[in-house]
Amino acid sequence: MDWRNGSHSFTDMAAERASSFASSFILAGQGEASRLVGGDVSSSFFSVLGVRFMLGRNFLPEEDRPGKDHVAILSYAAWSKRFGADRDIAGKTITLNDESYRVVGVLPAGFQFGTTAADFQARDQADIWVPLALDPQRLQRGAHMLHVIARLKPAVKLAQAQAELDVIAANLAQQYPKNNKDIGIAAVPLADQLTGSVRGALETLLGAVGLVLLLACANVANLLLSRAAARQKEMAVRIALGAGRGRLAQQLLTESLLLASLGGIAGFVLALAAIAVLTPQLPADLSRAAGITVDIRMLIFTAVISLLTGILFGLGPLFATWRENAGESLKQNNRFASGIQTRLRSGLAVAQIAIAIILLIGAGLMVKSFWALLHVEPGFRSENILTARLSLPRSRFPDNHRIAVFERELGERLPGRPGVTSAGFTTYLPLSGLENSWSFVIEGRPPLPVGTYNIAMHRPVSVGYFETIGIPLLRGRSFTSADTAESPWVTVINESMAREYWPSENPIGQRLQNGPGEKWRTVIGVVGDVLHDGLDGAAKAEMYLPVEESPNIESDPTIVVRTALDSGASAAELRGVVSAIDPAIPVDRIETMRQLVSGSVAQPRFRTMILAAFSLLALVMASIGIYGVMNYLVIQRTREFGIRLSLGATPTDVLRLVLGRAATLIGTGTCLGLVGSVLLVRLITKLLFGTAPLDPLTFAAVPVLLAAVALVASYIPARRATRIDPIVALRCE
Repeated sequence: MDWRNGSHSFTDMAAERASSFASSFILAGQGEASRLVGGDVSSSFFSVLGVRFMLGRNFLPEEDRPGKDHVAILSYAAWSKRFGADRDIAGKTITLNDESYRVVGVLPAGFQFGTTAADFQARDQADIWVPLALDPQRLQRGAHMLHVIARLKPAVKLAQAQAELDVIAANLAQQYPKNNKDIGIAAVPLADQLTGSVRGALETLLGAVGLVLLLACANVANLLLSRAAARQKEMAVRIALGAGRGRLAQQLLTESLLLASLGGIAGFVLALAAIAVLTPQLPADLSRAAGITVDIRMLIFTAVISLLTGILFGLGPLFATWRENAGESLKQNNRFASGIQTRLRSGLAVAQIAIAIILLIGAGLMVKSFWALLHVEPGFRSENILTARLSLPRSRFPDNHRIAVFERELGERLPGRPGVTSAGFTTYLPLSGLENSWSFVIEGRPPLPVGTYNIAMHRPVSVGYFETIGIPLLRGRSFTSADTAESPWVTVINESMAREYWPSENPIGQRLQNGPGEKWRTVIGVVGDVLHDGLDGAAKAEMYLPVEESPNIESDPTIVVRTALDSGASAAELRGVVSAIDPAIPVDRIETMRQLVSGSVAQPRFRTMILAAFSLLALVMASIGIYGVMNYLVIQRTREFGIRLSLGATPTDVLRLVLGRAATLIGTGTCLGLVGSVLLVRLITKLLFGTAPLDPLTFAAVPVLLAAVALVASYIPARRATRIDPIVALRCE
């Protein structure tokens, strides 16, 4: 509200509640109870985004108020799957969380929204949207749980809007230092916000694609230059017989464009197949990954590249005859190419080696980084763990006491089932993407400066959670069934919190308080750190507390089950036990902990796999290129080798001569590639984990590997040169 009232650079502003605090709904009256992901937005949200509704209308301003907010907008997916694509749904009443809501609209099929790339996972997209309906009497300035979007006025630049927001932030910090000190406002284009976490990786892959394209063009150029040299006498004969250069150009273009078109079509078909194979492997948190498909831009790009390649290199023979007199060309031996052509082919081979070195070093660094990431200890044991989210209706579970009673009953029944060892509950499962933090004060310490807080991550858990998921207890004790809302409040902290707030003291027995008026909590134990946000992240201060003692109503707990059964059988057992207790409780997001760990590294795994594939392709293409150059060298110098052999040179001398030329090209390309790698490796520095950008092992192993492969490719024509018959060679034109 302060931002909207104090700014003049925007046509309008809207807000969305952060996903960690967003509403969730249980849909009744549609057979089996199911959970819908909710989105809480202000009435101007969809108008700011410029959304056109497929059915119905947007929220009205008066509906964005407490008491008048029982209206809903459906996503296209929810409308088609949950409500049978009913075109008369607008105006009808549905039951959510045992309360009546009136459907006022349905969003178009292509609508998706998120504030990060990870929000575009299908499971995190909102199924149903409701008004934010903020109550001015209950607003807390320190909560900071809204994401704000705004549309700039037509004549306003982003820098101008940012300057205005800086003034607003400074004024708020002065008026409310307790909650707004050091809190700034950053105006970021929505596209940059959504792609910020993946832009670097995608740009790296795009650069790799460009390098592979250059390799392919260099290979094509080498082949066409060889073809041009072979046809140089043919062109001279045609010109001597009266053929015009325009007629020759038409013939050459027809031939080259036909080949280029066939190559382009084949490449396009392979691209279609590659997209079909790779799309299921795309990371779930890659923004708009589901929309990747072949479009007109891809068709145009393929056509342009094919045409340019065909035109540029197809006219090579004709360009050669323009530089020379037709009569002189007829006198030359057609096995000899001009010095310019020889140097050009050698230069192309060197370029291929250099590009391959760059790609292989980049891939080597990424593979080593991914290997290091896979061997990070997450702080828990992921094997034989099944997880599932439960949605408890607020009408029957209005407080944490009833929630804890339900969790206790379910936790006691499950271990009696076949294959189930133990079970526990948590609100914020590691690697789930859900997060929450609370401030606290420590008993006996002086007050902190205004606007400064002790912060720890908030982790409500049940009895048995630490034992089930395998988080080690380092000191003190864990929670027991005696830790209830009526008993003295307690907390278990992690090692990072103990190290940060009690670096030289024993935290056991220390007391802390989450907010004014709340009970003091006693630290009863210290557990190991957990990498909650990702294997490449750092451990944060965490405060675990019993569900009954949580300040929030934890109605969406996640159960973790240690089981010896496979995931399918375990899921069936879990559903059966939950249904026996309360059949109206939805169970969803059933996945193993290993799947969660695997999903957390999906992006680095995908980009490593793609870059490795590109580098191997580059290695093959560079080997083909060096083979082509050395093969042509042997053909070109057949007579020379015959003379050398007839004058007493040994096959070993010829072999050394050819391989020496190959080694020169390989060495030059390797040096250029290493220099290019040093300059370009900074582009992927942010993508590396536990690996130095100038890793000595990678920079040493890659050139050796490439040199070995290239020398093997060069050995084949070199070996053939040693078997030349001098008499045959001397008779050869």
